[in-house]
Amino acid sequence: MNHIRLREFLEESPFAAYVETCWNSDHYEEFPIATGLTGCDPGGVNSQLVFYHVYTEKLKLRSAIPGRAARLALWLAGLVREDGLCRTNDGVTDHPAYASTMGDALGTALFHAELIGLNGENRKTVMDALTRLAERHPRLRFPEGAQGKTQQLRFELRVYYWMAQLSDDPVWKERFEILLANGLRNYVTPAAIDGPLLQPSLNPDWTWNYVCTGGITDQHSTNTHTPAYYCTEPNGFMFVYLHALRNSFSERRKELDDFCRNYIAGLLRNLSRGGHLASDLDGYGIHRAWYGPVLVEGLPLESAMVAAELGETALAGYCRWYIDRYIEFVKSRPTYAESGLPEAQPFGQKINIEAQFSQLATARFYASIARALAEFGEVEEIPTIEPPFFGSYAWEAQWLRISTPAYETSFAGHTCLRNIPVVPRYGDPNLGTLIGGAPLATLFGKKELFYAASFPAASLWHVEVDDHNGRRFVSCSTSPEDHTAMTVRSSTGEMLTASDFDPYDPPCNFFLGNADCLEAVWERRERQYKIDFHVHNRYYADRIELEFGMRHMAGHYCDKVTFVVPIPLVNAEFSEDGNTFLPLEQLTALPAVIRWGEQEKCLIRDLRISGGDSDRLEVKALALPQTPGNPGGVNAFSPHPTLQLRFEVTPGVMTQMHRLRCTLVFGETRSSSSPES
Repeated sequence: MNHIRLREFLEESPFAAYVETCWNSDHYEEFPIATGLTGCDPGGVNSQLVFYHVYTEKLKLRSAIPGRAARLALWLAGLVREDGLCRTNDGVTDHPAYASTMGDALGTALFHAELIGLNGENRKTVMDALTRLAERHPRLRFPEGAQGKTQQLRFELRVYYWMAQLSDDPVWKERFEILLANGLRNYVTPAAIDGPLLQPSLNPDWTWNYVCTGGITDQHSTNTHTPAYYCTEPNGFMFVYLHALRNSFSERRKELDDFCRNYIAGLLRNLSRGGHLASDLDGYGIHRAWYGPVLVEGLPLESAMVAAELGETALAGYCRWYIDRYIEFVKSRPTYAESGLPEAQPFGQKINIEAQFSQLATARFYASIARALAEFGEVEEIPTIEPPFFGSYAWEAQWLRISTPAYETSFAGHTCLRNIPVVPRYGDPNLGTLIGGAPLATLFGKKELFYAASFPAASLWHVEVDDHNGRRFVSCSTSPEDHTAMTVRSSTGEMLTASDFDPYDPPCNFFLGNADCLEAVWERRERQYKIDFHVHNRYYADRIELEFGMRHMAGHYCDKVTFVVPIPLVNAEFSEDGNTFLPLEQLTALPAVIRWGEQEKCLIRDLRISGGDSDRLEVKALALPQTPGNPGGVNAFSPHPTLQLRFEVTPGVMTQMHRLRCTLVFGETRSSSSPES
């Protein structure tokens, strides 16, 4: 794949022209002025545009508008009240992220004041506003803002850093060091502050560093398990660390080197080769991963530069490769030619929860690129290295993430019950948490979304068991009380379970050769009813071999075993001979091949169901309704309507075990049904 020149991308993008249609001669609105619409988040959008204009001036881009950054920073300073809170079009906000991003913008303008023409009384006005934020904001001020809880290494750290750089008061250098030390400690060890427990961020996949009180689930913040935040944290501590080194503010520190190295290694599992975030474990996270402005939050610019600084050539190359893929993704969107921005909700989503964000929120995408080029220009020349076939095992959540050049997927051993994201302020009743134990939850093939599960079990791969007493048991795990066990096996000889790790160890990544495989072996027991479910998946670089099934007592206790295989209705077809294909709706018997997809194809082949000689098999194709929460409906994880294939087995008297086995391969348009060696 091509190595994208970041400067050329900034020069050629239509974003610079588009954003000027949003300029109202004072500040930027969230929509073009001609629409008559007004924004409600002036600080958030305009802070990003301060970054953009400061650094386009520093880079001397053709699109640079001399004086615009200084004027915008001065206007932004006027939003900071005397008490440190920030004005918005709707009133006032005390959100620390909002204030910290404004503080970062003001500090950036002050640091480059001479370059952008921010002089005299105007410079003093901006400095006074930054000082009010730092000293008086109820959540940023010392000591609250230096406790190291919430997202302070992402947010408050930037404000403290600029105050340490720019203020004449030497106390800010000390306060910056206190926040940095507290934040690092609270990231990697459990800590209690004023009673509540802080969950560490590196435990082990997401940003967990929110205060976790004992409230009920609908009172918790929705952001506690969103991988988007794990991807954006480097914009705080990694930017500050590298900027401090480059400007002789501090020297290399082992604890920060180690922390950044571990963080970047763990970052890989949350980046997708398709150019967006890769979250397929929890409900809110998967929605965020497909939301336009959040897609570009994950651009790993600081991570690439810090990895290079640490001598981690491979990690730096991987991050640089992902940067190019994210830019390619944005350029491929249907809205790019008009605005340079992706649409607010790609992949056909209609997610009400994201109505809180503005159309121009993706200004941060261009601001981040300009900032990285201007501050750390070497990012342009880092050689790209496509990540090889790798897997990331998150023992705490029983989550195995798989990423290869051919496909990406995950296996979740149990439901992520950190909290269920249905809250009064942001929630949507159709958001929910994915159910663990599904043999397949999401599937990307190169740049195409092949399959994504919704919350209803009907859209998940699973096994249903109907017993003689009218009860139905579903294989997927829905409760922490379920008796589950998961083992990850590598063809290199490793065999790992959660008991092999301290929960605060660095992330566990496997880098494998093309002939290697990773195995996920999972079991769940319904002890009271003597039913055992299992999944045994083998992940190769070019294919997935799936097996899932159940075991029960012999006799007439079990009336029916149903293997449920949902297929998105995107050119979905089946073949009985591997050559002639028919619409999937016509399926009535076990096929040789099933395929679906747009640009490329995902194929299910070698499909076989094992049990007893006296078992009876019936095959049904059931279209799932396109209702809210279901595939193809509003707020569904998958934008495609889905056909549920039901392979219904009536067991013989002596049958005790049932299995479905199949192989998924990618990028083919025809396939024989013969197994691969």
